Amino acid sequence: MGKGSRVFFRSKWLYRLCVSLFVVGFVLLGVNVYGLSQSIRKPDLGSDSQLLRFVPDNVWSYEKSIEKIENLKEKKSYSDLAEKANYIVNKSLVHPKWFRVDPYEYRQLIPLWENPYLYAIGEFSSLPQFNRYHFADYERSIERGIGICGDASMVLSSILDKFGVSNRIVSFKGHVIVEYKDENGRHFLLDPDFGVVIGRSLEVLVSDPQKIKNVYYEKGYSEKEVENLVDIYKTPYSIFDDTYHFMTKRYWFEYATYIFKWLIPVLLVIFGLVGFYFLRGKDS
Repeated sequence: MGKGSRVFFRSKWLYRLCVSLFVVGFVLLGVNVYGLSQSIRKPDLGSDSQLLRFVPDNVWSYEKSIEKIENLKEKKSYSDLAEKANYIVNKSLVHPKWFRVDPYEYRQLIPLWENPYLYAIGEFSSLPQFNRYHFADYERSIERGIGICGDASMVLSSILDKFGVSNRIVSFKGHVIVEYKDENGRHFLLDPDFGVVIGRSLEVLVSDPQKIKNVYYEKGYSEKEVENLVDIYKTPYSIFDDTYHFMTKRYWFEYATYIFKWLIPVLLVIFGLVGFYFLRGKDS
């Protein structure tokens, strides 16, 4: 094969590569743009009560929840703000039976049009944390509208961080709650999953879990549920400073994938166009 032939085939291969880069980037951009018009929330969320641990009276929309969160800046004290935030989180998230619901229907498996990287890992790997994904970003959790105790506590902790209220996530073996500190340095516990203001510190709770039974009974929870919680509050626990500490590496991974879902397709399109431009210049 002569030199001219080798140059021809090399140029042809590079041309195909540039076209492929452009097409792949353009398709990925199209998927992302399509995703902007889609809701990550299951239609009629909250209607299939047999698959929910707690059946809400009504499920707040994402827009209503965000509006209520922004209005928290009007609260005069940390206690008022924290307790209202606890209420908002409870109204914003439906607690499904996490491993019984359809992961596609409930968007536990992140859709391709929402995030192709989280989708690919969840669909094609056996990693349980991606098969049924828990968002680190509190607004995405609210937008999807589902979560268990850990999700609710991460959302509440993030909201309190947003308004400068010192707090920490407390994870028992079977339940997760949040403890915040008021202006006077006093600590109080909140249970956003159950929608309960425990009103005592972690120190008091672990010293005698029986003391918190009434606040759950007053919210209408059954004796079975409350006794189960009392048993959980007797187990060892871990403390996390915030959502980042609670999620660790996955926090940054999620953040990065939402940047790369746009950055990589744009770069592919640019590289394809630039390469095609230079190849045409050489051929002319």
